[in-house]
Amino acid sequence: MQAILRGGNRVLISRSTNVYTNLALERYLAENIKHQPKTRLLLLWRNAPCVVIGRYQNPYVESDLKYLAENEIKLARRYSGGGKFSHRYKRTIKYHLFCIL
Repeated sequence: MQAILRGGNRVLISRSTNVYTNLALERYLAENIKHQPKTRLLLLWRNAPCVVIGRYQNPYVESDLKYLAENEIKLARRYSGGGKFSHRYKRTIKYHLFCIL
């Protein structure tokens, strides 16, 4: 992981392309940074091909599980709600902005 610090701002760049690692990092930061006031953090990462669904979504409705298995595409569920995202390795950069005032 690479970290860039500028004043009170931080940018973290994950070198991992594993969707499970990156989602775990995102959740860890979301749950632990709230205890640090006046913190601004930008997390950047890129995943190998995968489909990420929200907490309350049904994977049988939201994706073609047979296609994912045949093409070795991982399916992951994030802890928050929201829609489905398809990640393509070279075309998708994900980000999460944490701002604690």
